[in-house]
Amino acid sequence: MAKMKRKQQDDKILEFYYQFQEYYKEHKNRVWTIITVILIAAVVVFIYFKNVSEKQETATLELSKVKPVYMSGAYDQAISGDTLGMSRGLLYIVNEYGSSESGETAKILLANSYYYLRDYDNAEKYYKDYGGNNEIYQVTSIAGVGAVMEARGDYKGAAEQFEKAAGHSKSIANNDEYLFYAMRNYFMANDTESLKRVVNELKSEYPKSKYIQQAGRYDFNLD
Repeated sequence: MAKMKRKQQDDKILEFYYQFQEYYKEHKNRVWTIITVILIAAVVVFIYFKNVSEKQETATLELSKVKPVYMSGAYDQAISGDTLGMSRGLLYIVNEYGSSESGETAKILLANSYYYLRDYDNAEKYYKDYGGNNEIYQVTSIAGVGAVMEARGDYKGAAEQFEKAAGHSKSIANNDEYLFYAMRNYFMANDTESLKRVVNELKSEYPKSKYIQQAGRYDFNLD
């Protein structure tokens, strides 16, 4: 029985082989066209991912050079590069490698730098432009827009952004802080109903948060 089954399988293989031979004779050009297209597509995909990998490596290297400058608070140099030419700056990284993950990280640092320099238009631009996969930076970009709105005096819009940041992911450690910022801005906007809602959310979701006590500065009875 096993030999008969094996023979049937061999016969099917031979049958397929002869069918392919006949098809190849009749459609030789078409077969080679298909093979060529597949090979070209494979090469293009290989080159694309190779370029992505190289860009990521270069962006990571450039980012490591500029981070100490950024951390020192020299935001002008962090943006444009230092005078010694050791770092090309965050703006260069974003312009050249913005689509890489390290380039996306550079957008957040660049936005922060502009914010600290009170260049709110550029800060907002790069906060909104963030499209990376890092969840913390995703929340930072949302809260960053909120901070820009608060600086401009748009307290209602700022409160909504901070509330959005707090609700983006439960895994973010400082969600209670964002709720507090939302609370502060709803207070400034005289939106009592929204203020009450956010306070209740803070109390129910983060009952041990230090911001519950700090909320009292807005003359709102939490009890």
